[in-house]
Amino acid sequence: MTSPLKAVLVVEKALGDLWIQLPCIDQLGSCTYDDVCNILDNLIPPGTPCPEPLLTYGIPCHCPFKAGSYSLPASDFALPDVELPSWMTNGNYRVRAVVSNKGQELACVKLGFSLQSQ
Repeated sequence: MTSPLKAVLVVEKALGDLWIQLPCIDQLGSCTYDDVCNILDNLIPPGTPCPEPLLTYGIPCHCPFKAGSYSLPASDFALPDVELPSWMTNGNYRVRAVVSNKGQELACVKLGFSLQSQ
C-alpha cells in the first residue's frame, strides 16, 4: 500500500456497557485522514526504527505497507507526554479504520485499547 493512503476512523469510548462514538475534534476522534503516510512520517521520521513492540513483531510503521496479515498481541506502549482533551483520557476505546487509495478499499483495521494517565 503506497501513498496517499486515506483512513476513515471510527473511535468509540466505553461508558458503562455502552460504546459511544467520539466526534472528530481537532483531528482527534472519528476523523478522516487524507494522507496517513505523511502523518506517520511526521510522527516517526523516515530512517527512524519503528517503536517497540512494533519492531519486535515486524509491524511496519511507514509506507509502503506490504500485503499480508499483521498481528500484535496485547502490549503496553509508552506514549510521549501529550495533552489530550478531557473526553479522550482514561478509559477503554475501540477503533475501526478503513484504509483506501483512490477510492479502492485496501485494508480494515480493528483495535481495542485502554488509556490511563499517570
